[in-house]
Amino acid sequence: LNCIEGLYWAMVDSSDAALMMSGLTPPSPEHIPGDLKETFVDKGRLNMKYVIWYRDLLMLHKQISHREIKDLKGVEIDNWQGRTQEFMRVMAELVNQSVG
Repeated sequence: LNCIEGLYWAMVDSSDAALMMSGLTPPSPEHIPGDLKETFVDKGRLNMKYVIWYRDLLMLHKQISHREIKDLKGVEIDNWQGRTQEFMRVMAELVNQSVG
C-alpha cells in the first residue's frame, strides 16, 4: 500500500505546483479539491473529473492510514497509477499555461 502513498503525494505536489503558478499559497491537502475547482474548473480550465480523482485518492489514502483498508487488488493500484499519471500531465499543462 506504500504505492498509494506515493501516488497520493504525486497528486498533492502537482496540484500545489499548478495552484502556486496561479498565485495561491499551497493549501493543506484537504483543501486542494476546493481550490482546484475554484481556480481551474470554475474558469473552464480543468475537467471536474480530476478534482473527483484527487478527492477519491485523498479518501483512500486516509482509509489506508487509519487501517480501515488493509489491502488493494493489483488492478485497483494500476487504475490509480494511470489516473495519477494523467492527473500529473494535466497539472503540468496548467503550470505551462501559467508560465507561457
